Amino acid sequence: MKRIGIASKRSQCEKYSKVISRVIEFLEKEGKEVHMEKHVAKVIGRRRYKEFIRGKTSVDLVLVMGGDGTILSVVRQTRNFNTKFFGINMGTLGFLSEIPPVKINQTLKRIFHDEYKEDQRIMLHVEVHRNGKLYKKFHALNECVVAQGTLARLISLRTKVNDRKLTTYHADGLIIATPTGSTAYSLSAGGPIVYPSLPAFILTPIAPHSFTQKPIVVPDDKRIDITVETDYKFMNLTVDGQESCNVKYKDKIRIRKGETITFIRLPNESFFQTLREKLHWGEKVENGKKK
Repeated sequence: MKRIGIASKRSQCEKYSKVISRVIEFLEKEGKEVHMEKHVAKVIGRRRYKEFIRGKTSVDLVLVMGGDGTILSVVRQTRNFNTKFFGINMGTLGFLSEIPPVKINQTLKRIFHDEYKEDQRIMLHVEVHRNGKLYKKFHALNECVVAQGTLARLISLRTKVNDRKLTTYHADGLIIATPTGSTAYSLSAGGPIVYPSLPAFILTPIAPHSFTQKPIVVPDDKRIDITVETDYKFMNLTVDGQESCNVKYKDKIRIRKGETITFIRLPNESFFQTLREKLHWGEKVENGKKK
């Protein structure tokens, strides 16, 4: 790994400018070619630097210094799927970001000595078709959500899996998540936690009208087609909580397996450990304090 990109959310970049500056100095001492986003260079006072532009600059590894939202943004804008990603947790919950800032340098040393494992995560390829033509397309690491926008009304979404009818959901909306996204919005809506490497999609209705319409897990080699059967003015397709487009009556939304993203993980880290730490499993809490 010779070419390293530094990506960060602007607000977190300002807050952690000293940490980011130390990381860049460490990388340069290790002989790495460092590319940084323009706002990163500005915050740490670099006038001469190699710029990292999301989706354009080719690097071997992207260090994403932020929370899960920053990682989702950087991954979604990538075009080189051979690039590896490593998250440094400067957010709060952080299922995707690997380590806190205090452990950065010693962790990077281990990575550069090949003491890591690769974690493959699938993405969703999402297309919106209107009047028989492609209207919008996206790719998502966590999920895409079809929902009405303003009023507390149910919408109807006729859903097929590989051209076979599944059901027509009457709900506030429908979440289609990857295993990575199973710990995000889908979990909040009652969906299952799915091990990240399982080849699966999770369909989770949001507040369904029928008690029998439950989340379902399907293989990721299936194609999911959703037809909007409600004629409301404000309905949206939202991708990873960051991009959206309006959807209309009779629009067709097609979802299939997209590209695979590679995250770097430390050998001693596990998904189950992350769940215990992030969700506080097995801990007693009294009066808002851990026991």
